[in-house]
Amino acid sequence: MLEPQEPQDPLREMFRQAAASGQSRARAVPVARIAERARRAHRRRVAVAAGAACLLFAGGGVTVAALLSDTPTPVGPATSPSPDAPSPAETTRPPLSSTTSPPPTGEGISGTPSATPTYPSGRATTTAP
Repeated sequence: MLEPQEPQDPLREMFRQAAASGQSRARAVPVARIAERARRAHRRRVAVAAGAACLLFAGGGVTVAALLSDTPTPVGPATSPSPDAPSPAETTRPPLSSTTSPPPTGEGISGTPSATPTYPSGRATTTAP
């Protein structure tokens, strides 16, 4: 049987001509160009992996340094201060004169003078004169 003829559509005919023209001009991409794209993609992947490894190594180093740091955590007071105590801003020191005696030194537990008092944390602290 013969197919009935479709009415001529100018737009359809133009698309058919464009498709035929595109098929005649189409060519395969050269192998060298495909290989170069693959090399570039490989270099990018290696660069990203190296960057990620550096970040991971640096992050691990920072973590280890933070865990091994020897800074003690601050310890709060054993008791809360009484409300009757003056604030630190209100206290003043008397003026030092050349006729006053030197300040007394602290004594250790054994009764002997100690230049560096020891606190419950086990660390000795020194104060500036």
